[in-house]
Amino acid sequence: MLGVALEGGGARGAFHVGAIKALLEEGYEIDGIVGTSIGAFNAAMIAQGDFEKCFDMWCNISPKQLFNIEDRHMANILKKNLNIKTITYFSSEAKKIISNRGIDTENLRKVVDQLIDEDKLRKSNIDFGLVTVELGPISPIEMFKEDIPNGKLKDYIMASARYPGLKMEPLDGKVYLDGGIYDNCPVSLLAKKNYDKIIAIRLNSSKKLKYVDDNINVVEIQPSMDLGGTFIFTKDLAHRNIKLGYYDAIRAIRKLRGREYYIEPIDDEVIMKRLLELPDELIIDIGKSMGLNDIPPKRMLFEFILPNVSKYLNLGKEDDYQDIIIALLEIMAKERHIEKFKIYTLEEFLNLIKDNEKESNFHSKIKLSLNGLKRIAIENITQVNVDLLNEKLISLLSEEEQENR
Repeated sequence: MLGVALEGGGARGAFHVGAIKALLEEGYEIDGIVGTSIGAFNAAMIAQGDFEKCFDMWCNISPKQLFNIEDRHMANILKKNLNIKTITYFSSEAKKIISNRGIDTENLRKVVDQLIDEDKLRKSNIDFGLVTVELGPISPIEMFKEDIPNGKLKDYIMASARYPGLKMEPLDGKVYLDGGIYDNCPVSLLAKKNYDKIIAIRLNSSKKLKYVDDNINVVEIQPSMDLGGTFIFTKDLAHRNIKLGYYDAIRAIRKLRGREYYIEPIDDEVIMKRLLELPDELIIDIGKSMGLNDIPPKRMLFEFILPNVSKYLNLGKEDDYQDIIIALLEIMAKERHIEKFKIYTLEEFLNLIKDNEKESNFHSKIKLSLNGLKRIAIENITQVNVDLLNEKLISLLSEEEQENR
């Protein structure tokens, strides 16, 4: 059975719907879906068969819709345009929050009441579960829909999303807090129900998942960019995060290469062949710039130069030579503002970088700036002669391109 776990994260939940869209387009059939906080809300809509409604809601999201905060004042905050009207407005809102003992959730509850259909959700063949935390004493509550009393399903979705700072609303005499305090991406909830394939759609990849069994097949879809603040519910950010969720999910599903772009992999033998064809003179010249001497050229390339470049790029041990080359190209693409949200072949990606330089001398502008990368370099590594390295990289890949034609 395939289960999906949606991580909590407020406004960043737009990433969920982009990722789910990709999964559905790729032919995945979801047997069960669980979530925490905003993940519980999105999971409920998907489980009840209303993914399109959920998608449309995120496309049209606004601060006023959820928290009765005027959109224009939120826009001023985001643009750091702190005029007297905006300051006065938020000063007044702060007083209301204090007197109400938390941010009013009335608008949020209206959205839940409008979009969640308890009857449809209970009749659905798709499992649905959520996590919340009961206060006094603190104890985690993990529930599937069959565990939730009739007529209380919406209440428990609200309880799962009771983020600290929101106004407390007792449920059957008990007080609940956001489930993220215990488990923000409840993979374990699916594992306990014997799901053997789980996809975790993350919003905060810095925290490790809580596994029940390390042998469970778990695929994580992680954001390749910062998703913004928990309470920044704006259309522009939501649209960006929906796209990001879609393409980051496609990267995970199709095993695309690249950290910031989406590159279809080529045969590793091609990369190895071209690296082996690099002239010894070039390798020695690069090695000298790194303080390497009296080492056979090919050994210098594979044992010293490429590992050191990998460290500059902050790549992991699992990354290979193709990852190093694509990471170098990604920096060039980012400097040239190449479109991110597209799936490229390596040849297309290379050509876009080259075409971006048509109006000037291309080879004189092939500069891989390592100024930023130096900050993350570990140990005392001398700067690589990257102009020379990257120029040869372009030429060796271009030769392969001609052969493929």
